[in-house]
Amino acid sequence: MRGRNIILAAVIAALVGGLLIWRGGSLDRLSIDFLHLVHARLWGPPPISRDIAIVAVDEATYRDPYFHELPQALWTPHMGAILDRVLEADPKVVGIDIIIGTTADSIAPGYDLPWLRALRRGADENKVVLGFTQHQTKPIIPTAQQRSAVRANIDGRNEHPVNLPPDPDGIARAYPLKFLNVTGKSVASFGAELANRAGTPATGDAVFLNFASAPRPQIHSMADLRACAEAGEASYFEQHFAGKIVLFGGVLDIEDRRLTSGRFATLPEGQNLAAPCRVPTQPEDFSGVARYDMPGILVHAAAIENLLGGSGLHVPGEAQRAALLILLSILAAMAFLALRPGRAVAVWLVLAIAWSALSVALFTTYWALPWLTGLAALILAGPAGIALRLTVMDRARRQLRNAFSLYLPKSEVDRLVREEKLPALGGELREITILFSDIAAYSTLSERVAPGPLVDDLNRYFSRMTEIVQAHGGFVDKFLGDGILAIFGAPLSRENHALDAVAASLAMIESLKAEPLFIGGKGRIAIRIGLHSGEAIVGNIGSPQRFNYTVMGDAVNVASRLEGVGKHYGIPIVVSEQVREKVGDACRFRELDFIRVIGRDQPVRLYQPLTAADAAEIDFPAFSAALQLWRRGDFAAAAKAFAVLAESGDDLAARYVGWAKTYAATPMSDWEGIIQQGSK
Repeated sequence: MRGRNIILAAVIAALVGGLLIWRGGSLDRLSIDFLHLVHARLWGPPPISRDIAIVAVDEATYRDPYFHELPQALWTPHMGAILDRVLEADPKVVGIDIIIGTTADSIAPGYDLPWLRALRRGADENKVVLGFTQHQTKPIIPTAQQRSAVRANIDGRNEHPVNLPPDPDGIARAYPLKFLNVTGKSVASFGAELANRAGTPATGDAVFLNFASAPRPQIHSMADLRACAEAGEASYFEQHFAGKIVLFGGVLDIEDRRLTSGRFATLPEGQNLAAPCRVPTQPEDFSGVARYDMPGILVHAAAIENLLGGSGLHVPGEAQRAALLILLSILAAMAFLALRPGRAVAVWLVLAIAWSALSVALFTTYWALPWLTGLAALILAGPAGIALRLTVMDRARRQLRNAFSLYLPKSEVDRLVREEKLPALGGELREITILFSDIAAYSTLSERVAPGPLVDDLNRYFSRMTEIVQAHGGFVDKFLGDGILAIFGAPLSRENHALDAVAASLAMIESLKAEPLFIGGKGRIAIRIGLHSGEAIVGNIGSPQRFNYTVMGDAVNVASRLEGVGKHYGIPIVVSEQVREKVGDACRFRELDFIRVIGRDQPVRLYQPLTAADAAEIDFPAFSAALQLWRRGDFAAAAKAFAVLAESGDDLAARYVGWAKTYAATPMSDWEGIIQQGSK
């Protein structure tokens, strides 16, 4: 059964795992998002960054009189002043994610010079990177003057793309480290170039964003820094920008915002604000609400932090992912195939909790397992196991229970179900022991009893006898009038089926002695039992529409004949020599006779099983000697020998006295020591 369960679980795992390997990419992506959420709930937000600072175009900038109602093309003098002060503070590198694509130079010559001079200074110090957007075949780029100032028009090395391509669901989870420009040349991305300039070379094609382990950059309002630069507060710039990567970009409510894998774990806006230099932060500058999307400049900052700290997420390769999903599917399927429903659900919950705990724990080490895809594997494989169990496995088990629950004790039915030995239509040839019992003088006892009370009395008798048979591992096949046909050794194989049958027979007799049962309240029930061991056909006999588990064969005929023989010998239990041989010395027997039963050519040697108390009252050597005289045909001597035994109260010996005297008076020339049933 275990091997079959493994095969079935493997089939389920192949189907479920194959489906999720093929179509589970969206769940993989969503897993990263929810792992960010769980990490934030358990461990809180990351700390403030010591490596990155942001010069932000924010709501305060647009309200500032120096920027208010002016297009960005006219901000360049103020931006130049800020960039100069930042460069004086000696940052590692400055990234400009503000693309100014127009200039006022045509109407105000020299208007952009402060900005252009600051850019040239940064380029000369190898500390400025201009951003542009790679948009199909025509990029969105800064003005030619700005590109010339950073010498981008010469070798392009100070100009890098700021594109943030999303996944198919519109969420940015991976940050590209390189792009192909319009000429087909590989160009480092904006964040990759800044990390390179900061001393951490970026390798590979992309880094999976890990917002949970990316320290949060402090945000400085451009309006505040303009006032700070104008006031000559050099110490403020040194304190906040020295040795850092400085990013110029927007943090507005409606411009350049991106949905990312950290969208479920964002903080209320305005929490990363640096202490102002000159212009205090106003409540209306930031909404104070956590939003799913975030400014693009913060995505660049997180990517750079991941590159600097080596905290970018790792995801399993295709082979690893497939192995994980198939393993989870196998475990879930096995639980529901091999265990009872309650235990299976408990194991399933343990698997789901363990997988979730592993996914969350490994996320802290920068591994993003396909958490939700794995849960989907458990959810799909579990019901698949249940469905297979209900439609295939448990159906067979229910058939077994329905077939035998009324005839076998619960422990035996449970064992039968565990071994899953469902008898097939047509049966099988098996060696068993058959018990046939009858109520002595039943016709006489029942003839004056009304049907209702008679059935009640029989039911009480059958109930007690059935309990005894089942207690000894037997199976009551059927009730035949007042008779009982029971089987030992089927449907479950039992090594000692003959001994079980003998023990059950003795227990049935002793039960009626200890607690008598009556027919009609007066006629005491006494029974006769015949036992025979041999091969018989056992199984579901009948048609597919209607069948019964029963037994057929010569062994049944012999057992029924032996029950009838007991009447002639005046003893309650008669067993065949086959039963005697199988029981061995586990029980004491007395040999009765050698008889050819009706319907059978081969004679059968008969024995009487005895309790220890009954055996103590019998002179076995003397009885055996008398029986040998009987066999040799010396009936006169046999009569004398049996007579001595009869005087001590041996009823069977007394019967032999009468038979021996009769045979002595009418000698038989063809005597072989074999009695033909019905001849006595």
